Amino acid sequence: MSTERVDKAWQSKGLEGYSTDAIIGTLGHYGVPVAEADFKKLAESSWPQDIGLEWGKKWKGTGPFKPFPWAAAEELWRRWVPERLAPHEFSEALAQLMSSLASLLQGKKDAAVDAAFERMKSIRQRMPMDDKGQPLLAFVERALGGFDEKVAEMFDSMAEALAKAGHVPQADAFAEFEEFLLPDRKGIATAIVRSSKGERDAALTDLETVCADTTRSSLSRLLAVDGLIHLGAWPQVVTRARPMMMQAEKDGDIHLAIDLCARLEHVYKATGDRASLQELAPDMARLNQMHDHMHPGHRHRR
Repeated sequence: MSTERVDKAWQSKGLEGYSTDAIIGTLGHYGVPVAEADFKKLAESSWPQDIGLEWGKKWKGTGPFKPFPWAAAEELWRRWVPERLAPHEFSEALAQLMSSLASLLQGKKDAAVDAAFERMKSIRQRMPMDDKGQPLLAFVERALGGFDEKVAEMFDSMAEALAKAGHVPQADAFAEFEEFLLPDRKGIATAIVRSSKGERDAALTDLETVCADTTRSSLSRLLAVDGLIHLGAWPQVVTRARPMMMQAEKDGDIHLAIDLCARLEHVYKATGDRASLQELAPDMARLNQMHDHMHPGHRHRR
């Protein structure tokens, strides 16, 4: 084990300037001996956050060294498996992209949008993909997991905000990126942008097509219903959501059926349709009863 150590100033200085021996020596000193071959083996099935979490279970460091395992895992990943994109690298590029786009929306002329999109383009080329050619879910979950609710809302609304502000090329590019990263949103983010560009009828058709596509995931179809609600397309919501709800119940997908029932309830309340609300009440009661029977003690969150 190396006798070199990282000093207490590492948090302010970062680990980039320390030798690999110093990082390994510090890990070993506080109870986590590490070898390059073992780390690379872990990297085949884990990500830096996972490795740091595992190291943290036996970590003896306190004070300024308490968070060291997670930072060390990220830095050693950068040095020992540089060919593999780490989730935190993607997160940094995404944060930079959204920051530059937020600056653009604020009217700042020096917003480095093109450079941020170019960086994200190169990052995307290194994304780990699954056998369907989609971003690996475990990677995406870790890459987005560090963002708080405010940033998540910013991400969800960014493409539409850009389109409404007249930044159409950037809106199209971000919507395409959003659908790449989260395949369940394919055809939905771009539809919202189309509506913001004045193509409302085409956008509604796109969303209804997703609703009707039984090859799409339940989540994707539910998101399409939410898109119709977002655009205030009340008749289209009712036309699509009610048969989807009945089919979901028939298929035994009670959670989806309850979610769709809640969407219908929202629309009927928004439109003041009391008669339809009364007709819907038995459906909601029946679905909740079925859910309680299937999951005793588990309250469904609407």
